[in-house]
Amino acid sequence: MNIAPSVPKYTLEQLQEAYELSIPRAVQILEKFGGDRRLIDKFMRRCQRS
Repeated sequence: MNIAPSVPKYTLEQLQEAYELSIPRAVQILEKFGGDRRLIDKFMRRCQRS
């Protein structure tokens, strides 16, 4: 039986500290990606390219 490894997740506090986000913005991102650390990191890298 193959069991997929659990996906690392961000907490609200971790996300705020990592990307210096406001609480409402961090909550939006957590809800959008379900807390999936890999997807959030990929999204935030794209957003920070200005």
